[in-house]
Amino acid sequence: MSLSIGSQQMDANSGQTESIPSSDHLRAWLPLILATTAYLILVGKIGEVLRDADTYWHVVVGEWIVDHRAVPHVDPFSFTKHGAPWITSAWLSEVLYFLAFKLAGWLGPALLAAFAASTAFFLLARCLLKRLSNVPVMILVSAGIVMTVHHVLARPHVLIFPLMVLWVDGLLRATETRRAPPLSYVLIITLWANLHGSFTLGVALIAPFALEAVWNADKSSRMTVALHWFRFGVLALGAGCVTPYGVESILVTTRILRLGPILATIGEWRPIDFGSLHPFTICLLGGAAYALYSGFKLPFLRMAALLALVYETLAHQRYVDVFAMVAPFLIAGPLAQHVLRQEHRKAIPARTTHVITFFVALSIATGVIVVAKDRSLPLVPGAAVEKLKELKADRVLNDYYFGGYLIFQRMPTFIDSRAELYGPEFISRYMRVTSLEDLPDFIKLLDEYKIDSTLLFPTTPAVGLLDRLPEWERVYSDNVAVVHVRRTRAESVATPK
Repeated sequence: MSLSIGSQQMDANSGQTESIPSSDHLRAWLPLILATTAYLILVGKIGEVLRDADTYWHVVVGEWIVDHRAVPHVDPFSFTKHGAPWITSAWLSEVLYFLAFKLAGWLGPALLAAFAASTAFFLLARCLLKRLSNVPVMILVSAGIVMTVHHVLARPHVLIFPLMVLWVDGLLRATETRRAPPLSYVLIITLWANLHGSFTLGVALIAPFALEAVWNADKSSRMTVALHWFRFGVLALGAGCVTPYGVESILVTTRILRLGPILATIGEWRPIDFGSLHPFTICLLGGAAYALYSGFKLPFLRMAALLALVYETLAHQRYVDVFAMVAPFLIAGPLAQHVLRQEHRKAIPARTTHVITFFVALSIATGVIVVAKDRSLPLVPGAAVEKLKELKADRVLNDYYFGGYLIFQRMPTFIDSRAELYGPEFISRYMRVTSLEDLPDFIKLLDEYKIDSTLLFPTTPAVGLLDRLPEWERVYSDNVAVVHVRRTRAESVATPK
């Protein structure tokens, strides 16, 4: 039996949809409208897109790759880990960001990130429209924009958003037709692996879709379906190794996960704080309210996959992007059938439908603009770094956040956001000593690494101690950073031989 929905026809058994003629002109333009809305919001908040300090070192790595015609295998940027094994799993993204920066300054990387994100929302809307009517698609995609707008930064992870949408759509279509995806689809993983290390997540997503395909297949064909999906998974894993680093592209993910509790101290890896109003919690509670009120249900396997996504997002807020791009696919088919089963289904005149659609879109767009309201421009320790250059400092104990900017200024770092390079022990010690949890070790660290200057946030506890140590002198401070130098260095620079 087939059920009509909007401009499509849905088979109640398979969940597949077939396009039928429609006079709904808005439907064809809806993906472009949503994508343009997202793009204009992001372009209107360029400062926010560029606020992350990692953008600085990603551009420098891209420049290094272009200049050397090679990818790095050891660390060239710090003085604490200089020469230690290190790879960049986002080498292609970094080259693209560097080329964008070279072409248009900082506007280039920001526009590149905005274009990638808006393209993803365009594709997401188009894919969902194959399964859902206009209003649910507008709500799901707009919710995705609201959730991700604060995490759309000029960083490599944004460039894979369109690939993530295409990948999940392909997995879902294969599941709905009870077959494995075409083998050519693994090329998406190859491109993804060269753009960002999160391709391992794409490979991991094969498992729940494969399980559903096998579960729903006829008993006589389950083994065949399972073998096809297994072959596809192995090929996808191999495709992820088609990078300049080979299998190292996968192993670097394990090194990040081995950071353990330290991950919770890094901003984007922290859990979502329910004590403050977060866009994800608003959307999550809204979805839960709809399900409880309307009786919307998911098949067990879809529910399990969705709950896993919810858990990962609550535990690590960087998964908000994944939730925004993947969750709509998990609920699209069942939601379409659920809407059709609702009571009081009556034909609505086309004009009325257009009016309702307009006001829903206007309300959602207004909400997006309010949530995405631009904040102040990112603060960088520009003047403080100039002071360090004037003093010819070369072994600076820097704040974790300032590492990317120091790399951009061609100054060796004590630490930066490449957490997998420094490891849990080093990062844990750094946080312990700068917060003065271990004061004797702080003094020891200054001597152990021959620190000649420091660049720290004014609120860092170590700043107060340095003010009181007789061998250290505060030489610069503003609302962004404080600079201390050893008095011997300050005197040697003041009275050169």
